Amino acid sequence: MKKFTKFLMAFLCMGIVFASCNKNDFDYEKAEKEQIEKARLEKVRRDSLKKDQAPILREYALSKWGDKAKYSDSTGIWYKVELAAGNETPYVYKGTVNGYGQAGLNVWAATVNFKGELMNGTVFDKNTDGVPKNYTDIRQATTVYGDAWVQAFVPTIINIQGKDVRFDGLLPKGLQKNDKISFISPSYYTFDQVEYTKGSEKVTVPKNTPVVYTIEVKTVGDVTGSY
Repeated sequence: MKKFTKFLMAFLCMGIVFASCNKNDFDYEKAEKEQIEKARLEKVRRDSLKKDQAPILREYALSKWGDKAKYSDSTGIWYKVELAAGNETPYVYKGTVNGYGQAGLNVWAATVNFKGELMNGTVFDKNTDGVPKNYTDIRQATTVYGDAWVQAFVPTIINIQGKDVRFDGLLPKGLQKNDKISFISPSYYTFDQVEYTKGSEKVTVPKNTPVVYTIEVKTVGDVTGSY
């Protein structure tokens, strides 16, 4: 996630510049140092959580999924995937490069059956039975459920303007139609330091708690609506 940190830093710094363009006495150097320090502390926090939660996630994955369990070292996510047949022409996830030479992901749309569970098996959120959830812009889901959904969907590497850019997705081609994935993530990729109480099952997810998601993709494609 080094690239993610760099992108975040760039956008934060740009925001400071735009917000302060009318202040002649604004200390840009100080602001940049403060943002760099914030990013450093955030990385320390995440690295600590990843280390502390790693044994718990490993035990869960191996006990639930056995030899089908796979591990992403760059993210700390454990997962089990069932790839569908007939995806010889997969949906191509895309990205762009901005004026600063920084690569970023394009958003996409998806219709899914999904379920979110605590590690004890208690379901806290899911789509209505028989009615897949349609996200016309995937941010409608990721802003609620966290960046773990991004890692589940996107490919490991995306070619942008002829250059391979690593995004640390779990699957080489990303999730495709009728693929099904279950995964357990470090808490900072899900609800992190926020207590989640808005799930369909009226179950509270405590802050700093790893959760398990299962996503079955019914459709995936370009954005069809506004965020």
